[in-house]
Amino acid sequence: MIRHRCRITNCPRTPQDGRTLCDTHRGRLYRHGNPHQPHTPTDQHAIEAAVSNRRTLPGLRPAERRAAGLTLSALGLPASEIARIFSVTPRTVYRWRSQTTNAA
Repeated sequence: MIRHRCRITNCPRTPQDGRTLCDTHRGRLYRHGNPHQPHTPTDQHAIEAAVSNRRTLPGLRPAERRAAGLTLSALGLPASEIARIFSVTPRTVYRWRSQTTNAA
């Protein structure tokens, strides 16, 4: 059986059977996204609709959910209520809040 190398240039590791990326690069791609793929801007109308309706809309991307959650947090909603609206854990809401404060 021929073992192929990872498809990332100059990576000497071998991926698992049936895969094209080694575990290291799969993890990096999952955590940070594809650096060669352009990022789409957030849809402000979708964020405003999620905030005004206080519910998640179909097709809401993670960045938009985060922005809507932070907006609801600024309006004074507790983390447990925001977590229920967006089907995440309260810990996720606390993390969103802390990342925003650390970035400022």
